[in-house]
Amino acid sequence: MNWHVLLRRLEGAYSDHTIRAYRSDFAHFANWCRRKRLKALPAEPSTVARFVDGHCETLKFSSIKRKLVAVKKLHRLAGFEAIADDEEVLLAVRRAKRSQPGRPRQALGITFERRERLMAQCSEDLSGLRDRVLIAVGFDTLCRRSELVALRVEDFHLNPGGTMSVLVRRAKNDQEGLGRMAHLSAETTALVQEWIAAAELMHGPLLRPVYKDKIACRYLSPTIVASVLKRLSRLAYDVETAKEVTGHSLRVGAAQTLTARGVGLLPIMSAGGWRSINTVAKYVENVDINLWQ
Repeated sequence: MNWHVLLRRLEGAYSDHTIRAYRSDFAHFANWCRRKRLKALPAEPSTVARFVDGHCETLKFSSIKRKLVAVKKLHRLAGFEAIADDEEVLLAVRRAKRSQPGRPRQALGITFERRERLMAQCSEDLSGLRDRVLIAVGFDTLCRRSELVALRVEDFHLNPGGTMSVLVRRAKNDQEGLGRMAHLSAETTALVQEWIAAAELMHGPLLRPVYKDKIACRYLSPTIVASVLKRLSRLAYDVETAKEVTGHSLRVGAAQTLTARGVGLLPIMSAGGWRSINTVAKYVENVDINLWQ
C-alpha cells in the first residue's frame, strides 16, 4: 500500500507543516520496518512495540510519541485498527517513558536583555535588518516559529497611536483559523517599517531569504529561525549557550520577561495564544527572582 498517496487525503484539512511531520515520522518507521523485514502498513502491534523498545536509547520520549502519532494516523487513513492503542504498544510506551526519567529540557528563553544583545550582533546590511525584524517581531508577538515566518505584509496595520498590530493567522491549536491580534512596540514598529521600505515589500511574506542583498520572493523556512538565533547567540555569548537556543526561544523568553514584569498568567496566555496554563507555567517557573527588583 502506497502510504504517500494516503497522506494526500490530509491536504486542506491539515497544515503543510503537520503533513510534512507525518510524512517524515512515518518514513522513519517504514524504513526501520524494511530493515527488519517487517510490514509497516498494516503493522502488527508487536512490530510497533519493537520499534518503541528499539529507540528508547536513541530518541527522546517526545520524539517516540510523535512518531507513534504518525503510525496511528496512517493506519486510520488506510482503514486499519489504531494499533498505537494496543495494550502491547501501550506497555512499550510506558517502558520508554520510565527509561528516560526527568523533566524535558526547556529551550533557553531569549528574554528582553538577551534579545537586545542578539540584535546588537546583527549586521548592517539587508540580511541583518531582516534578522533584527525577525527577533523583534518574534519577541513582541510571542509567535511560534511557524507563525512568525507565515506573517504577511498585509497582516500589519498601523494604529492611531503610531504603533502596529498584526494578525497572527491560524496556529496549531486554532483549528477554526480565527487567528489572534498581537501588538508591536514603537521600536519594533519602526524596524518593520524600515524593512518593508528597504526590501520594497508591497504584499506577501514579511520575512524572506536574503542572498547577497537580493531578496527572494518566498517565505522564510521555519528552520531558519533557530539558525539565526543560534548564530547570533554564538556571537553574543558562546557555543554552549547557542546549543540551548531553539526556534521556540523567543516565545519562551517573552513569556518569562512578561512574568518578571508582573504580568499574570492569563494575560500572557492571551498574548501568546496559549490554551493550556500548564504550558505557560513551565516556561516561567524558573524566572530569575532578581528580575523583579
